[in-house]
Amino acid sequence: MKRSAIVALIVFLAIPPGALAQSCTGNPVTVQILGSGGPAINPTRASSSYLLWVESQAKMLVDMGGGAFLRFGQSQAKQSDLSLVAVSHLHPDHISDLPAFLWLSNQNRKEPLPIVGPTGTSDVPAFQTFLTRLFDSKEGAFQVLSTALGGPPVAGAGGGVRLEVGIADTAKAEPSVVFDKDGLKVTAFGIPHGPIPALAYRVEARGVSVVFSTDQNGTTRSSSISPKEQMC
Repeated sequence: MKRSAIVALIVFLAIPPGALAQSCTGNPVTVQILGSGGPAINPTRASSSYLLWVESQAKMLVDMGGGAFLRFGQSQAKQSDLSLVAVSHLHPDHISDLPAFLWLSNQNRKEPLPIVGPTGTSDVPAFQTFLTRLFDSKEGAFQVLSTALGGPPVAGAGGGVRLEVGIADTAKAEPSVVFDKDGLKVTAFGIPHGPIPALAYRVEARGVSVVFSTDQNGTTRSSSISPKEQMC
């Protein structure tokens, strides 16, 4: 079972001056849980994955553990609408469906897809290295997806949309802005998850702040959440 001191998903709403509370009802920014399961076999839940919707468009995908590809399809979200894919860490229950998600994605999306993940350690690869090991055109496990890293397409293969890869430093003392366009501002911050580098993400859109805290061991180095924010 995952160790977590707080719920894996926390939604915060900025409180207007003088207001004591604010309802989530009717807000144009919503979060859909595609998967809330963990690494153990679960007959009803996919592993970790979340969608941030702005109005009728799924704008941000956070993690894609086992089963997330199916749930993404069931949600009727579109790959072409995504502004960002954010990966918290490289445990299989948070990332294993990435190849499935990218396979044939170039049929649904023409623009490169921004994706961000954590730095590594001497024992854990950085996100860019992880992707290279998956999709390198010569040495990758999924060479048929070499187009994801700008490589040549494999003859007879469907390929995938090209990725714009970003890395967020999990050891940095302050949050890092990893995306700021399309009406979204996303910052990343390293969180303690044992020896595995991990990131939490905060998204600001339409006056709303949403924090994806992801897996952590119950301690924290500091807080980037404003005291004027409230869990909703």
